[in-house]
Amino acid sequence: GALCSALSGYAGMWVSVRANVRVANAATKCYNDAIQLCFRAGLFASVINVGLVIQGLSFSILVLRTIFPGVSFAQLPLLLTGYGFGASMVAMFAQLGGGIYTKGADVGADLVGKVEQNIPEDDPRNPAVIADLVGDNVGDCAGQCADTFESIAAEIMSAMILGGSLATSGNLQGDEAVGFVV
Repeated sequence: GALCSALSGYAGMWVSVRANVRVANAATKCYNDAIQLCFRAGLFASVINVGLVIQGLSFSILVLRTIFPGVSFAQLPLLLTGYGFGASMVAMFAQLGGGIYTKGADVGADLVGKVEQNIPEDDPRNPAVIADLVGDNVGDCAGQCADTFESIAAEIMSAMILGGSLATSGNLQGDEAVGFVV
């Protein structure tokens, strides 16, 4: 879960950096093209997120099925809670890390730029302004993508756990139980 969440955050940041350049360039020519680029970039990041969730959960179920062959399929989703905890942990640290980093860089940019060097706020001549933008990118782009990943994974796992509980209480076996869980 943590690895897939980190990959999701990295992919979101990678897509947003490239899309921002293209959108800024397209906005100088046609606003409709800029909006279409925004939506397409968001769609691409979303598809990566959902694909990572499905791939990670499927791989985890296959590994758990191999490690614990005696556990019924209806009980396997209960073992996936660690996947969700890993995803939540990475999402939290990406958002907090980016926020703390950007706050420190912003304070440094203000102290050095405005107080010591008489440079206007958010002037690109101040290197701390660039560091502030990097922190914004990590917290806002990578953190939000990892958080979206965690939310999707948690919703799917909760539905699987509910289906497993229903299959167990209904005394369903074999393929019938798999249908409730998946």
